[in-house]
Amino acid sequence: FFSIKQKNFLRTMTVTVESLAADLDTAWLILTGSLVFFMHCGFTMLECGAVRTKNVSNIIFKTTVDVLVAAIGYWCWGWAIAYGGDFASGHTTNGFIGTTEFCITSGGDVPTNTYANWFLQFCFAVTSATIVSGAVAERINVYTYCFFSLVVSTFIYPVVTHWIWSKAGFLSAFNSGPGRIGTNGVIDFAGAGAVHLTGGTAALVAAAVLGPRRGRFGPRGEPLEDKIAREEVFRPHNRVLSSLGTLILWFGWYGFNCGATLALSNGAAQVAGRVAVTTTLGGAGAGLSALLLARLVLGHLDVDSALNGILAGLVSVTAACSVIEPWAAVVAGLIGGLIYFGAAQLVVAVRVDDPLQAAAVHGFCGIWGMMVVGLFASQSHLSSAYGITDPQVYGTFLGGGWEQLGVQMLAVVCIAAWSAVISAVFAIPLKMFGIFRVPAEVEENGLDSSQHGGSVYEATMLGKPVVRKRFHHHRSKDDSADMMPGQDSGYPTYDGIGGDAFDSHPDSNRGVYDAANSEPYADSGLYPEVMMPYSSRGNASNVYYNSPSPTPNFFYPGDTGHSGYSAPNWY
Repeated sequence: FFSIKQKNFLRTMTVTVESLAADLDTAWLILTGSLVFFMHCGFTMLECGAVRTKNVSNIIFKTTVDVLVAAIGYWCWGWAIAYGGDFASGHTTNGFIGTTEFCITSGGDVPTNTYANWFLQFCFAVTSATIVSGAVAERINVYTYCFFSLVVSTFIYPVVTHWIWSKAGFLSAFNSGPGRIGTNGVIDFAGAGAVHLTGGTAALVAAAVLGPRRGRFGPRGEPLEDKIAREEVFRPHNRVLSSLGTLILWFGWYGFNCGATLALSNGAAQVAGRVAVTTTLGGAGAGLSALLLARLVLGHLDVDSALNGILAGLVSVTAACSVIEPWAAVVAGLIGGLIYFGAAQLVVAVRVDDPLQAAAVHGFCGIWGMMVVGLFASQSHLSSAYGITDPQVYGTFLGGGWEQLGVQMLAVVCIAAWSAVISAVFAIPLKMFGIFRVPAEVEENGLDSSQHGGSVYEATMLGKPVVRKRFHHHRSKDDSADMMPGQDSGYPTYDGIGGDAFDSHPDSNRGVYDAANSEPYADSGLYPEVMMPYSSRGNASNVYYNSPSPTPNFFYPGDTGHSGYSAPNWY
């Protein structure tokens, strides 16, 4: 029916359409990878807002160095461990770890889509390490952190991704060989287990081994008033940064989840559209449930709970976002918000200091996210997202039996055990050698001044001091467990503020002195903390001393003082 010229034209058009589809898929990988990369701006802002002002530069350093070390390490060996044999040199028989494609090219010729896939997977790898950053904030040695970050992003994480996403992984849904566990394998579309559970478990282990920030936890049975005031000392210093960081992370999550289609052609665009909807609903549902639960438990509308709830909801649907209906995403998010809030309280109860609540958000909700697949996975969506013809194993609540849930939980155990054991293998010796944590005096003064050349905040405040109330703090000379950050356990203190000279000022009322007006404050039960205006710096005539040294403690915007005071609010 066609002339030779027409046949040649149609043949040319066929090749052109195929090449355009391939180009579109490559562009999609680069675009979504860029969104995931942009998430590190969100991580940086979230973490900076959640710590005290004296450690903001340190957070910026850590989230930046995560990218630097992961880029080189993932190129050298991380990609080979995760996907060695999948792209360049055919199918590998090793279900545990990849063994080829070091530096991307060692396996031979590089197919055209390898580079774009490497870029997206590198961005995922950095995310797993950055999760750890928040959990160890304000006290980890920066050089040790660089090493630990490298281990997470280029060894712990790649091994897990080989299990779950490689064509040879023993848990992988993409493994068509006989070595795969389960009828469908593990369904973890965008990494609730591979990324978030891995990073959350490493974060929990690192924080536990590292120990809490000095003064973070008081003695057992501490009065509620003292406990509340203690928590105030360690509260986030800037919720504007935290909220912007959370919204940027939510924005980047569309690249994270939608990009896991790895393509737009051949119906993948429709899957990506569904993923965008379930991702949105999951984050919204958890943000609301965490906020409402916080209102019931804490008695106020807690912004931090809402922000972390959003992230918890996003994690909760990350594994199942392509295989569940929108209503199931709402349910998963609502439950995820409750799980986050309860897990955060549990972590504090066992006295693990996790400033960003990374273990609760990423670890515990990562477990729940894996379970969501086994409970709510749709038969039709498994077919469209994974190409499974007439799947007989799917969500328990939809009539698909218990097998998929069992496989998902097996993966949870494997991931958590691997991440916990390897993290501990590296973290415990580092602690034993005394190089895992900064010295006490460095932690007191803040890592910014000792490690990074100074605080990011400049003091420009003029005028009267701002007063924050503070609590009675009674302890014995040797009671280091009840010690406020920055205090020497061998020196006597009065009401939580160190130094004999504190009570010696002739114009002071129990040591509380108005440096701006040379007038004492009235005794108030919870003693106010005097914040020196910047204009008073260097004028020792109107200051009090609260340390054994003769150097006065000036307080100004961005300064935390030398006795462990929290950064003040300046209005």
